[in-house]
Amino acid sequence: MFKKLVVGTLATGIALTGGIASASASTEGVENAKQVAPIVQEIKVDKNYSSTNNEYGFTYTWDPGRQIYKTYDFYRHDGVFASYFESDGIKWYFKGKVQVFSDGSALGHYEGRK
Repeated sequence: MFKKLVVGTLATGIALTGGIASASASTEGVENAKQVAPIVQEIKVDKNYSSTNNEYGFTYTWDPGRQIYKTYDFYRHDGVFASYFESDGIKWYFKGKVQVFSDGSALGHYEGRK
């Protein structure tokens, strides 16, 4: 009974999809695709720069590849970091602690976008 059910299900699936060979790619028109000029992508490379945040006193850099601002030296005396804050028009998101010191203070890693 089970064998008949499995065979019937497989046969129905093949029939509904149009057969086994219908899923293979067509080779018609391949010559036309070879004559098309390749698409050239223009990549805008922004200059890497570093800046200091005047409100909180940390430095940050611009990552042009990912289009984000990054900092690895956000200092907290108590080692507790906000998950999100805004400063200098940038929305900063906490990514993790970089270093924890013996007195409980720490450096945090944030990434941000304007």
